[in-house]
Amino acid sequence: MKVELHNIVAECPSCHGTDFEPHGVGRELIASQTPMACTRCGAHTSYIALLIQIGDQAIARSLETLDRIKAQRAKLKKPAPQGK
Repeated sequence: MKVELHNIVAECPSCHGTDFEPHGVGRELIASQTPMACTRCGAHTSYIALLIQIGDQAIARSLETLDRIKAQRAKLKKPAPQGK
């Protein structure tokens, strides 16, 4: 299963794979501390670690967007007329 939110997909910290399955538990509901295993390389992580990764990526994207907006606004601002 992919762990994804708003087009941001969590990646395996070892191989950058994007498919995970719960490890060592049944197919019950997934909770924050559910152990997850990458189906590509078998590396283990937790569901919450994957969600935190998505949150970090969302914050980085937001900051990049804000920087672009600020740069665009700076270009649009015209200097004040200088004269006496």
